[in-house]
Amino acid sequence: MFRKVLIANRGEIARRIARTCRRMGLQVATVHSDADRDAPHVRDIGESVRLGPAAARESYLDIARVVQAARQVGADAVHPGYGFLSENADFADALQRAGIAFVGPSAQVLRDFGDKAAAKRLAAAAGVPTIPGSALASADAQRVAAMVHEVGFPALLKAAAGGGGKGIRILRDATELHDEIATAMREGRNAFGDAALLVERYLPHGRHVEVQIVGDGGGAVLHLWERECSLQRRHQKVVEEAPALPLPTGLRQRLLDAAVALGRHVRYRALGTVEFLVAGDAFHFLEVNPRLQVEHPVTECVTGLDLVELQIRAAAGEPLPLSQDDVRCDGHAIEARLYAEDPAHGFMPATGVLHRLRWPAGGVRVETGVEVSTEITPHYDPMAAKLIVHGNTRAEALAAMRAALAATQVVGVANNLGFLESLLGAPEVASGTPDTGTIDRLLPGLKQQPSPWRTAAAHVAAAWVMRRSRSMAASAPASAWPGFTNWRLGGSGQSLLQPQYEVLGEAGMQPATVTALDGVGARWRVRIGAQSHEIVFGAQSREVEFGAALDDDGDAPLAVAVDGSVVPLWIGAADARVWLGDGRVTETLAVQPALREERTRRAAAGAAVVAPLTGKVLEVRVREGDAVSEGQVLLVVESMKMELRICAPHAGVARALGVAAGAAVERGAVLVTVQPEEASA
Repeated sequence: MFRKVLIANRGEIARRIARTCRRMGLQVATVHSDADRDAPHVRDIGESVRLGPAAARESYLDIARVVQAARQVGADAVHPGYGFLSENADFADALQRAGIAFVGPSAQVLRDFGDKAAAKRLAAAAGVPTIPGSALASADAQRVAAMVHEVGFPALLKAAAGGGGKGIRILRDATELHDEIATAMREGRNAFGDAALLVERYLPHGRHVEVQIVGDGGGAVLHLWERECSLQRRHQKVVEEAPALPLPTGLRQRLLDAAVALGRHVRYRALGTVEFLVAGDAFHFLEVNPRLQVEHPVTECVTGLDLVELQIRAAAGEPLPLSQDDVRCDGHAIEARLYAEDPAHGFMPATGVLHRLRWPAGGVRVETGVEVSTEITPHYDPMAAKLIVHGNTRAEALAAMRAALAATQVVGVANNLGFLESLLGAPEVASGTPDTGTIDRLLPGLKQQPSPWRTAAAHVAAAWVMRRSRSMAASAPASAWPGFTNWRLGGSGQSLLQPQYEVLGEAGMQPATVTALDGVGARWRVRIGAQSHEIVFGAQSREVEFGAALDDDGDAPLAVAVDGSVVPLWIGAADARVWLGDGRVTETLAVQPALREERTRRAAAGAAVVAPLTGKVLEVRVREGDAVSEGQVLLVVESMKMELRICAPHAGVARALGVAAGAAVERGAVLVTVQPEEASA
């Protein structure tokens, strides 16, 4: 057995692996980027080596630096977690040359399964059905386009070295064929260092069912039952369950047998997942993930096994400690992924500081790498936490998950908490059998009318800033609230607000008129455009309990009445932004002083195209003075491993182009202005 394990990962999975290592009596160390130097996993594990800057390619993906870190801490094994270098054969080779064990399969197996085309050939050789498609992958865009036409529409582009939903595009026709190929290649290159694509026939309405296996490298392979992972969005899993929902007679055993047969065929050594697409009573091989999966806790719940321990013992060369008959499957488990993203605006990744967190208790397993004051940055995956529950039946597990979500509070960053609640309450999910297209079909019906405070979020923020400014001026007349100057204090004041959740083409800066309705700063009238609301702070209501202290500086929420409707809100400021949250939803707005109003009006002659999120500019497709058409792609921005195409809101001329490829941009930053043709003449 190993003596010391370096965990070459971050966040919740680093903390989770460390728990098992310590229980096994193994010493642990970890690594971090500059963005993670104060992260919970660094503090919890205690010993950590700096790898480099925040960008993953300069830190967590730098093989030489990670190997050096293992040497530096005296580790005799490295656990890669999931993502980053967990499926990198060159990394496994580098560790072997350094005399350090890789907690995973051999480099050759990583190469075989890392190449989706090679994996399909291995599956076919093991007698496992595969999806029709190209036999080989290619990094030549013209060749990929030809492969698409050979396979026919609808087709699926898939990064040959990919995983986690990255580098995947569905092509229903040839409309944007070349753009989609370029995007999938770029995502594959950025995420996995390989732009090669595989083309397969797209099979809609299929179910994503995967089988967990473990092998000892000597030919012994066991299955640890299967998981249902059909609830997906953008090819990324949102909710996972174990075991799978009902399958046609005999299909479950055929799936289990196929996964074990493939593992035996390659003499698999390690933990791994064989993924299948189920359509009716048929199934097709998708891929093998030769690593620990994000959703492994649901399998642990129904089997009672510690999958990380099995993984470590297999890497140490130990025989499997149990037989197939020993692997039970009791009850039903569900995992829900909590993402920092904004469901109200296309599930865009969200960044910001977490100001309040409350996790459920009472038998709910919470895996997270964040805490209060953690900053969600654009550099890594937006998953903030996983909630896992277990029940005797699926109905019990669903009830437990809904209760767990209701007990969770997140304030400071937009998130999918409310979306998860709606999703798991939908009849198609609660009592039906979802497929990979279920979420897309349900989305229109899952959109709920925002509560009154959300429709008046900008008004509440403006009133709060004025209230705060007046309070600070009264207590310290020589000071001003950081970042806010030139306020007209007294009976009324002016501010400008720019919603940070705006979508491309919506109005930017809007003036807000704030009028005090009393002498104590509790009641305000706020007008923004044609909308006016009365905001009252510290309002009491006998029907609503807000906690012992109603103080916006403390842990309890502030009671806020919007036109008489009372809601508890946490409110605060970070930099020049005001955030408001009720524990389920967070709204963030930028507030700027009135002296910018004149400049804003001048800019209104053209539509300012802003960055919808913090990220990096990958492509700039226009030049200063270019004529553009409505909907034309102007720039491509990447954030949290997702690419967004920024399009022209209307026809006109590109002006004030302020960024270049490779530039880092903040959310709300003006990228380019599109002036109407008559204005630019």
